[in-house]
Amino acid sequence: MSRARLALLPAVALVGLVALTACSSSGDEPDSASSTQGGDKQVSPPAPKPITKALTQADLTQAVLGDGEGLPGYTVHGTKEVTDGQYCGPAQDDSVPKGWVRGSDASYEYNGSTLNMADVHICLFGTAKDAHNAYLAWKGAEKSMEQPAKPPVGDESTLVINPGGSEDNVYGYSRSGKVVIRVQVDGNTGGDPSGARAMLGATLTRLQQLQDGKPASATVAEEQAAAAK
Repeated sequence: MSRARLALLPAVALVGLVALTACSSSGDEPDSASSTQGGDKQVSPPAPKPITKALTQADLTQAVLGDGEGLPGYTVHGTKEVTDGQYCGPAQDDSVPKGWVRGSDASYEYNGSTLNMADVHICLFGTAKDAHNAYLAWKGAEKSMEQPAKPPVGDESTLVINPGGSEDNVYGYSRSGKVVIRVQVDGNTGGDPSGARAMLGATLTRLQQLQDGKPASATVAEEQAAAAK
């Protein structure tokens, strides 16, 4: 065999090795883009739209759920009311929370009965900090009975199951910007907080609609359908 042919053998072997290496790196292992293209993607929840405007009394009253907009079987007991400041804080404290501006509320009968009722309170504060402090005081400190709202409602939200040693009751609390919402469902819950959570979510959506210059139209049924997706 000639020296020229012997000299070519290492070069040919080297070319073959390079080709094999290229095939292995490009064909056997998918790149990062293709590996994630067909997989499940994490979908971030929609960014909260905090209530930052000084909504009027008429706005807050409109945001309160009316007949046919709340939980099935519940209708407004009497009329929607203007909330006094002392009702925007803990039940055992009659003082007006710092920074309170105005509020609105309503109570709801269940199938025409006042034995098992629900209610919602909306309280507007001058600053988000004042609203945050009121939210913490309002929901209390029964940590063992608390669970987060899923999906969350507003900037912070909590559901309290059977507060104060009660039975079959669920309370819900949410803060969005300068507004705090409280929902109470007394009886007919079976310990299921989904109804209270839906009332919180629908009420906040109505406030957001009003802040955007639209009429309040969101309902509990729509909120439940959206949460189930």
